[in-house]
Amino acid sequence: MKTRYLRYSLLTVILGLVIYQALGYGSRSFEAFCPFGGMESLWGLFREGQFTCALGPLNLSMLVGVLILALIAKKAFCGWACPIGFLSELLGKFGGIVWNKRPVINPKVNGWLKLLRYVVLVLVLYFTYNIGDLIFRGFDPFYVIFSGFGHETLGWITWLTMAVLIIGSFFIPMFFCRYLCPMGATFDPVSRIGLIKIVRNEKLCTECGGCLEACPYDIDPQQMIKVRHRDCTNCFECVDACPEDGTLEIKATL
Repeated sequence: MKTRYLRYSLLTVILGLVIYQALGYGSRSFEAFCPFGGMESLWGLFREGQFTCALGPLNLSMLVGVLILALIAKKAFCGWACPIGFLSELLGKFGGIVWNKRPVINPKVNGWLKLLRYVVLVLVLYFTYNIGDLIFRGFDPFYVIFSGFGHETLGWITWLTMAVLIIGSFFIPMFFCRYLCPMGATFDPVSRIGLIKIVRNEKLCTECGGCLEACPYDIDPQQMIKVRHRDCTNCFECVDACPEDGTLEIKATL
């Protein structure tokens, strides 16, 4: 819980800053702080030497920064800085309070569904690179929420998309992040390498299942020595939930 308080405090500050920018009080558009914009701008920079649509150098800098962070600390950006991840996590916790027994996704089905984020990544980049416009805007919860369903949202299609994401998060924690986030798919190759990870002491572990229950992504640390899982955001919920001191530790290791 101590780690969660620290993490939620940081996420609340970041969420507040994004809202501040979205309301027009900052010197930049809130879109300038989206690292995925860096991915969307790459082909335009390579082919035409200019940024696509509303994107700019800060998007590319954010992308480089979060990829370097992933090499150091896995998907820490998702667990400690992403406002959409924060809102998804809060919604998932609210769902856990409402439902006495949350539906459990079969592990194999869960694994197959995660492939959807790679499909989303490919489709978004393909159409963005070919059309030269940010076609993902109408489906992107970051843009939709902080623009207040603004320019280039798609009316009822956007409303339906958001309804699916909200209802999905209510039943399955981190629904968008697990299955549909293209930035998460971008992180995956480097996330497994991340130096800072959770390490389990086999001798102290009682296999109580507390770590699995605490993980918002249904990762099971008690089946691993080092948590190299691509979905781990180093939120450390499992570490806080473990009843045995020293069983789960945060270490810098290959």
